[in-house]
Amino acid sequence: MCKFYKISLIQFTQFFILFVLGFTACKTPKPFTQEEAYQENVQYIKSQAYDNWNKRSNRKNAAVATFFLEKAHSLEPENLEIALLLSRAYHFEAYYIESDPVQKDSLYMMGTRLALHIVEQSPAYQHTLVTVPGDSMLKVTEAVAVVEKKYISALYWWAANMGRYLSRKSVRMRLNNRELVEAVVHRILALDPDFFYGGPYRFFGALYARLPGVELSRSADYFEQAIKSHPNYLGTYVLRAQFLHTKAGDQEKFIQDLEYVINADAALIPEVMAENLFEQKKAQFLLDEKEMLFE
Repeated sequence: MCKFYKISLIQFTQFFILFVLGFTACKTPKPFTQEEAYQENVQYIKSQAYDNWNKRSNRKNAAVATFFLEKAHSLEPENLEIALLLSRAYHFEAYYIESDPVQKDSLYMMGTRLALHIVEQSPAYQHTLVTVPGDSMLKVTEAVAVVEKKYISALYWWAANMGRYLSRKSVRMRLNNRELVEAVVHRILALDPDFFYGGPYRFFGALYARLPGVELSRSADYFEQAIKSHPNYLGTYVLRAQFLHTKAGDQEKFIQDLEYVINADAALIPEVMAENLFEQKKAQFLLDEKEMLFE
C-alpha cells in the first residue's frame, strides 16, 4: 500500500533547486584549458589596446593604449597590424603628449626600429641587400626603393618616427641622413602619394623648409599638394606655419594658417579627429609664441 507524505512549499522549493542544480551540473562546461585561458587573455589585452586607442584624444587613454599595444606585441610579435599600430602609437605619444626631450627621442626611436623591422621582412628589400654592391647605407637606400606596396604603412611610420627624431637634431645629423629619409619618402610617394592624408607631400614640405640650401618654393609646392590632397587634415597647416612661414618671415600667412586650424572642425575626418584636436592645441601654442618666432 502506497504512502503519501505531505511536504511544505519551502521543502518542495529546496528540493526542486537541489534537483535543478544537480541536473545542470552535469551540463556545466569544462574548465578552460591553459591554451584557452591564454587566448582569452590575449584577446582582452588587444581589446583594451584598441578601445583606448580609439579614445586617444584623452592623454591618459593614449598612454594606456601604448601600454596594452606593447603587451599585445610581446604576446604576438608576428602580428603586423599590432606592430604597425604600436609604431604609430609611439609617434603619437612622442609628438602630441610627451614633453620630456629624452622620452620623446626614446619613443621616436622605438617607433623607428619597430617599423624598420617590418620593412626588413620585404622579400624585395632582402633580395636587394644581398645583390647590390656598396656600403651598408647604399644597400639600404637601394633596397628601400623596391619595397612592395604591402609594406607602405611600415615605410610611412619608419619615416615619420625617424623624421621627427632627426628634426630635433643638428643640421649635420639631418644632412647625414637626408639620402635615406628621402629614399623612404620617395618610395611612399611612388606607391601612394595620398597615403595618410597626403603624408609624403607633407613630409617633404617640412623637410625642405628646414634643410639649408633648398629653395623654399619646393617646400611650398609640397605643402600645397598635401593640402589639395586632404584639406581637412590640420597637421599640414600647422607644419607649414611652423617651418615654412617662419623661415620665410611671413607673419601674415603664419597667422592665417594657424587661425584656420583653430577655427576648423576637427571631426571632418573622424579617423584622425584626435590628431586634429591636438593640432588645434599646437596651433594655439604657436600663435602664443608668435613674437618670439618672428624676432
